[in-house]
Amino acid sequence: MKKISVVSGCFNEEGNIRALYERLIRVFEAHPQYEWEIILADNCSTDNTVAILRQIAAEDKRVKVILNQANYGPDRSNTNALFSARADAVVMMASDLEDPPELISQFVEAWESGYKAIMGQYTSKKESLFLSLSRSLYYRVIDKFSEYKLARNVTGFGLYDISVIDQIRSLGEYSVVLRFLCSELGYEIKFIPFEKPQRKKGKSSYSLIKYYKYAVETLVLTSHTPLHIASFTGFIISIISIIIGLVYLVYKIRYWYEFDSGAAPVIIGMFFLGGVQLFFIGVIGEYLSSCIKRVTTRPLVIEKERINFTESEDDVTDDNNY
Repeated sequence: MKKISVVSGCFNEEGNIRALYERLIRVFEAHPQYEWEIILADNCSTDNTVAILRQIAAEDKRVKVILNQANYGPDRSNTNALFSARADAVVMMASDLEDPPELISQFVEAWESGYKAIMGQYTSKKESLFLSLSRSLYYRVIDKFSEYKLARNVTGFGLYDISVIDQIRSLGEYSVVLRFLCSELGYEIKFIPFEKPQRKKGKSSYSLIKYYKYAVETLVLTSHTPLHIASFTGFIISIISIIIGLVYLVYKIRYWYEFDSGAAPVIIGMFFLGGVQLFFIGVIGEYLSSCIKRVTTRPLVIEKERINFTESEDDVTDDNNY
């Protein structure tokens, strides 16, 4: 009997966890030919989420819970939970019910037909005009600069064959972004369209600053073009500066007493060049930060407690500490 793990990270989702579990159980009952399990990773919630997780885990041994010692961010927490799964396929989804569990049935059908990576692709999403325009700009920038063809309107919600997960695990990535890595590794992705429902309970932990940080990190992960732009821009500005300097020198020599260059051009040029330098130092800093994260040997997370895991599954914690 094939086994499928449903993995989801949660932070302050006390209003959604029970509903998520109940909807998943109905999906499981519709597919009794599989062995199912649920892995829920709590990223140090401050509400009643942990108590609800303990209660559900006590009622159903198929529900496995990872309690993090601190909030390590959704990427690291979800990656640790993903690599803790031991099954033939893994379903990654959010716990806020914006990823409908009922779509798993279509994921499984596509998986059985031969696809190793299946992702939900939302056709519509209720959000503010500002976020919609920002998202559109983000995709345009990614499409322009990225070295790989990336799908729009996907979040990583989907089903992945264990061979895909093992391949990604072998890369030693500190941050696993499935929608980017699957494209980079060349997997044929099956997209399942769906209408993304609006969050009914709780509040999203993502702020504008977090969205910006995520956008920059994904650009750095998928493209080296900003570095090329930085070096090319520096070269062009250097040439322009040399030409302007020569022109000023010729004018000064030819019209020594009439030509007064003044301080304004010097000050304007200084601030302009300083601004350009600071911007591209920031770009280089993002790539340097990415390199530091890759070579730093720290655990993805430090777990405070595991619930309903067997001893052999607990051993996987050491494997995730790279």
